[in-house]
Amino acid sequence: MSTASTDSESPCVRVCILDRVQRLCIGCYRTLDEISFWTRYSETQRQEVLAQIEIRRATIKLED
Repeated sequence: MSTASTDSESPCVRVCILDRVQRLCIGCYRTLDEISFWTRYSETQRQEVLAQIEIRRATIKLED
C-alpha cells in the first residue's frame, strides 16, 4: 500500500539518540510519544508536530 503524496513524511534522520535534559531525539527533535505515534497521527497532527520541530530547532540546543 503506497502513501499518498500529500502525507507528511517522517522527519526521522536515523539518528535515534534521546537528549537526557530535553527528552527529545537529537536527530529529529521529536518526543518519544511523537515518534511512537507518528504512523497513527492524522495529517493535521503530523503538520502540528512538524511545526513544533521547527520551533524546537530554532530555540533548543540539544546535546550531541
